[in-house]
Amino acid sequence: MQAAEFLVHLIQRYTAHANNERASGMKRYMRDQFPFFGIASPLRKDLSRQVIREFGLPENTALMQLCQDCFAQEHRELQYFVQDALRPLAAKRLSPDWLPVLEQLILTRSWWDTVDFLAPKLAGPILLRFPDQALDWHERWIASDNFWLQRSAILLQLDYKAKTDPDLLFSHILWRKDSQEFFVQKAAGWALRQYARTNPHAVRSFLEAHPDLPRLTLREAAKHLSP
Repeated sequence: MQAAEFLVHLIQRYTAHANNERASGMKRYMRDQFPFFGIASPLRKDLSRQVIREFGLPENTALMQLCQDCFAQEHRELQYFVQDALRPLAAKRLSPDWLPVLEQLILTRSWWDTVDFLAPKLAGPILLRFPDQALDWHERWIASDNFWLQRSAILLQLDYKAKTDPDLLFSHILWRKDSQEFFVQKAAGWALRQYARTNPHAVRSFLEAHPDLPRLTLREAAKHLSP
């Protein structure tokens, strides 16, 4: 099936379950930046599975095009569909050919709700499987002038646990420690807090060595560290 045909079926299914009252609340929560159908997350995921089961996902370049087409649409749930469709594939089936596509999506209708699945949930597993390409993409994003790509670089290892490269994580955070951008400071704290679940000693030592990190980063990072 072609991307355009699949998208028509998806929009029809979402439209049939639209809830205007819920949509208004969801739009306000996102600071009125995006319109919504008003579909709660559990129902949206179920509808996504239904459409995929009934019509089958496009393959290869057509699937890439579908994801790009979803991000070209106004309604935010269509961007969330990309997570519904790709997350089951990311850890085993998506190739590095997807990384330029994911970068484009990160830069499209950018906000934390999409960036925070595109980077750690989709790009992250790809780079874990293809470590020979990881450093190039990490450096490309952390060196970017775009703060959403900076945030993405910091969050790429969010789910790596014991497979986290702490030197890479710490270097990213230090590279952007002077950033005044809330979403970069918050990402640094979140990434450190997450890694502290695996290696609290390393995170504590890093925080003690760098007390000049932004206050937001320090606060977020230390949330679950014992005194």
